[in-house]
Amino acid sequence: MTGAPYPWLAPAWQALKEQVDAGRLAHGLLFTGPQGVGKLEMARRFAQSLLCSHPDAEGAPCGQCHGCHMVRAGSHPDLTELTIPEGKTRILVDQIRDLAGFMGLSRSHGRHRLAIIHPADAMNDASANSLLKTLEEPPGEGVLILVTAHPARLPATIRSRCQQIRLPMPDAARAREWLAESVPGESLDMLLALGQGSPLRARSLAEGGALEEWQAQRRALLDLLGRRASLGSLVDRLKDGSMIEWVTRLQILVDDVIRWHMTGADAPRVSGIAPREDLQALAKALDLQASFQLQQQLLVWRQGLDSNVNTVMFLEDMLITWRDLARS
Repeated sequence: MTGAPYPWLAPAWQALKEQVDAGRLAHGLLFTGPQGVGKLEMARRFAQSLLCSHPDAEGAPCGQCHGCHMVRAGSHPDLTELTIPEGKTRILVDQIRDLAGFMGLSRSHGRHRLAIIHPADAMNDASANSLLKTLEEPPGEGVLILVTAHPARLPATIRSRCQQIRLPMPDAARAREWLAESVPGESLDMLLALGQGSPLRARSLAEGGALEEWQAQRRALLDLLGRRASLGSLVDRLKDGSMIEWVTRLQILVDDVIRWHMTGADAPRVSGIAPREDLQALAKALDLQASFQLQQQLLVWRQGLDSNVNTVMFLEDMLITWRDLARS
């Protein structure tokens, strides 16, 4: 048993609980880890456990006390969350200044006064400098929890004043086991590949019909390479979707094709993003040199998505390259 929101976060939860029990909890915590590991859920549950009147032996919040009810309702006077305001791209310095005032107030109900900042790397220089003052002179029972997938984007002065809590992605076996309980009967390996190893993203993708969408896209791509479908039909299928997701899926797919070429049909480390018969067909259509060319070109296409692009022109350029590299 554990108080962590997900089983793969149990070791980090236990370490935090030991600090709480010993009275050594840091005033600044930095929750880091890849996208989709559950960082924000961990921060929220840990904050609730600190404000719970009757946490259990593992530190899990009881869910029944007045503090837990207020946390779930988003109305606990000792807890606040800061994130990017609607219509903005950064956390603003005025938000951090208001936070300093909040943290300086006396506690109302709980043992601590808490703030969760996410994504913490969205602070600009002025916001980070303002937060630094609060970290340098923390209130007695105040705890700041910063959440980010990109800790290197934070100033070193911020990182040095926080205890970093690293939250790793689960290994494939644990991810598959957890996902099987959430979406039984689905193609788990393919979902996890689409979710880039994250069972949380994989579950969300399954609920949104991404598996069926990807299977149709993959078949259409094979038809294009085999000259059985037109370029325009695939562009029409793809143009309203996320280009970043499409390119990311193709990167994983091409990496698998390269592994197939280099190790043969018994390739042990393919991702699962495509069934083996599709990999065999792709390897037949794209030789090793063409696969390496696509691997490099996909990096260029991915970088190009950071700027505004014409989606139809982008797709046409990409798919023409794929078709031209394919063996007739």
